[in-house]
Amino acid sequence: MKDFCEAVLRIQVSRDVVDVYKRALETENYPTGLRDQWNGVYVYVDIMQGSNKESILMIQLLSHTPHCLKQVVEWYERVGCEVLRVDYKEGK
Repeated sequence: MKDFCEAVLRIQVSRDVVDVYKRALETENYPTGLRDQWNGVYVYVDIMQGSNKESILMIQLLSHTPHCLKQVVEWYERVGCEVLRVDYKEGK
């Protein structure tokens, strides 16, 4: 869709806590989630097979606001996520 900015990230986490990561990431980035003020970024997390004791989280982000999405992507990068794709749709 032309109106949304989007990003896809990846990170490996322990299989023991993969479901909790998924729930926390989706909940804290939801309008009625854990934050007092929502950042305007929707998040969906998909769990994929990794190595023996690890799983891979594919984190998909969507926002109408390029600035907000950039801030969120930069934060996820700082905490260890690998950025696979971004499209901020600036100037379009």
